[in-house]
Order: sequence, then structure tokens, then C-alpha cells
Amino acid sequence: MLIVFAIIVSACGGNSEPAPANGQQNAAGTNASGSDSASAGGEKEEEAQGGSDTRIVKTVKGDIEIPANPQRIVAGYYHGTLLSLGIHPIGGSKEWWMGSPFLTSEEQTIEDIGSPASLEKVLALEPDLIVINDTLIDSYDALSKIAPTLLIPYDSIKNIRQEITIFGDLLNKQEEASKWHADYEDKAKQAKEKLKGIVKPGMTASLLETDGKTIAMLGDNYGRGGEVIYHVFGFKAPPLVQKDVIDSGEQYKTVSLEVLPEYLNADYIFLSSYPDGTDEALNTLMESSVWKSLKAVKEGHVISLDYKTYFYFDPVSTFGQIDTLTDLLLRNQAQ
Repeated sequence: MLIVFAIIVSACGGNSEPAPANGQQNAAGTNASGSDSASAGGEKEEEAQGGSDTRIVKTVKGDIEIPANPQRIVAGYYHGTLLSLGIHPIGGSKEWWMGSPFLTSEEQTIEDIGSPASLEKVLALEPDLIVINDTLIDSYDALSKIAPTLLIPYDSIKNIRQEITIFGDLLNKQEEASKWHADYEDKAKQAKEKLKGIVKPGMTASLLETDGKTIAMLGDNYGRGGEVIYHVFGFKAPPLVQKDVIDSGEQYKTVSLEVLPEYLNADYIFLSSYPDGTDEALNTLMESSVWKSLKAVKEGHVISLDYKTYFYFDPVSTFGQIDTLTDLLLRNQAQ
């Protein structure tokens, strides 16, 4: 009996090393190759002795013990990612993160936890796992008292493709993640085939947004169709957009009208604006000589994006945006 006890203690303590300093490993609980960090520690040893209903994952908050197959997940963020893996969260933040036209039916059965999340509402749902990003970091300690809480900072994930892999590893959904990747690649190939002759190698595109008062350039991982424009269609970003917005990790950069041509020197401009109809910045931009002098404007290659459709960039919404953006480009070409 003493020998058995010693083995159990050894298994439980096998993953007690501190979380690594690297941001991606800390944030996601996976290593650079996408494998589950828990597999290097106590989890496999426990499985070898008959399995376990919990596992250890590494996070920015240290090693966290979570259910091996959680059944009641509250998603303060990432609910679209969970849905893409076949996991239906029981709670989520409606005002902040819900509303994608590609998730309408799924979101109807997700309980609203408030924006920001109400601890009382989360507690009432009796979750066995909570998933959040930076927006709820101040509530982490309180949420952790309700259920194991995975904090995955927004800037620790480069794109939704990496996000799917990370969550697949964290939640034992590797097969579902692999299927999503295969489906995504297939959808991308179909889109490129439809756009052959329209999106040519080396063509550039800029993603612009006005919010009523300001003008901003967006990158490839901030919604508004950036993932599809740059990674599915294969548009290149103008050098200054690549340097200041994408490579810098900033993803959203406010710019003045005077320097705008340096960021909008592109074959296509994708334009997102707030939907309230009182966008002073947009009106000023459209009436300016700067705007009228741009190559994409002169050639009729400005494509307006519906804000509600393209604001979201979870895996489900982005998958749907491949079709809608393809249609917008085909329609623009036909004009």
C-alpha cells in the first residue's frame, strides 16, 4: 500500500514546474508545435495508471487543473471557437461578443452572463470550466473561486488557425480541430478558384475603418475580414501597413488624413464604418482630394463592408466571411 501511495503522489506532483516565460506557451497551455503542454507532465502518467477525469494545463496564471472533458463551460470570450469544435458553452457575454450573423441560432441557447461578466450569473450556471481573455482579467481571482478558469490573452494568439489548434489541445478536441483546418483549407481553395484572374499574385489591399471621429488602419487579426483578405485571398498589405499595423502586433492604428495615402496605396481598399449613419470621419474622407486621388478609388476597387457582418473574427464567423467576401469581390469586378 505504501508503494502504491508513493506512485500516486509522484504522478500528482509530476507537473509542478512554473509556467514558461514565453507568451504563447504561457497563454495557451501549448508549446510551439501545438502539442498539449500537459502531456509532458502528470497527465500521461495518470492515464497510464487507469485514467483521470482532470488534467493539468499551463497558463499565464500558472498550472491549472481542469476537467478532462468539461461539460458546462462559461465563455467570457472565445465562444465561437468552442462552437467550432463542437462544444456548446452554457454562458457567454452577449453585449460585448455576441451578435454575429453566422452564429445566430447557436447564440440563442447561450445564457447571457453580462458585459462585463456578472459573478452572480456565472455562479448560478454552475460551470465546471470558465474561459476568458484580457477583458475579464480583473475578475480572474473571483471567477477562479467559482470554477477552474483559463485566461488566454488576446495578443498571445496570432490568428484563428492557431487558436483552433490551441483550444483543440486544451480541451481534448484535436480531431475536431484537424477537421476544421481541413474544411477551412478546402473553403479557401474554392474561393481562390472563383477569384482567379481577379486577385492576382502580388496584388495589395488595405483595410480601413472609420468610427465616426477617427480613421484607422486594421491588420490581419482584428476582424473586419482581415483574416480572409490577407490569408485566404492572398492579398499583400502595403509596406507601411505591414510594418506599422501587422508586424508590430498593433493590428489597429489611427492615422491622419494627411498620411493616409501612404497606407492606402493599394489595388483594393476594404472599408468598414460604424453603422449609425452619422460617420463624420467617413464623410470628410470621401469628400477629400486625398481620397479621390487614390488608385483603388479611381479604379472603382473600394469595397464597403457591413460592420455587423465583419466585426466578428471567431472561427465560425470567419469561415462564413470567405463566401460573403468572395461574392463582394465578384460583384465589384462585374460593375
